[in-house]
Amino acid sequence: MSTTISVVCYKSKVLKNNESPLMLRVCKEGKRKYESIGISILPSLWDFKLNKPTRKCPNKEYIERLIAEKVKVYTDKVIEFKSQEKEFTATSLMEKVNKPVKRKTVQEVFNLYIQELESANRLRYADMYKDQNPVTVKLFQEFFFFSLIRFLIQKTGS
Repeated sequence: MSTTISVVCYKSKVLKNNESPLMLRVCKEGKRKYESIGISILPSLWDFKLNKPTRKCPNKEYIERLIAEKVKVYTDKVIEFKSQEKEFTATSLMEKVNKPVKRKTVQEVFNLYIQELESANRLRYADMYKDQNPVTVKLFQEFFFFSLIRFLIQKTGS
């Protein structure tokens, strides 16, 4: 099913300054998800048929550029999901765009945990992990490597 990404003026919500927020709308499989793009506009300055600012809008170029950038980010993520044949929903698409996953090595996770222990003033535990860090990291890396091999063998059915 196709995914549509557009920006609409959310006229059902009127802010204190009588403007309506511009919302990014992601539609997939009949479900819609909205997210504010951070700007609002007077409804009289918005063309509801074309979903873009009217010619009279004072910041028309800025708003159009912001809309194009937001739509491009989401469109790129949709293309990435489709090329990898990943299933996604409108909600999961928004989560992936707004909260990208940063991969960490085992060493980085251990160092982060040691820092958390030190900031919580649990120095003995932190020292214990510092002393065992190289050995433990190596064991975890081997464990994950062999777990991955087992998973791949099971997946291929060999």
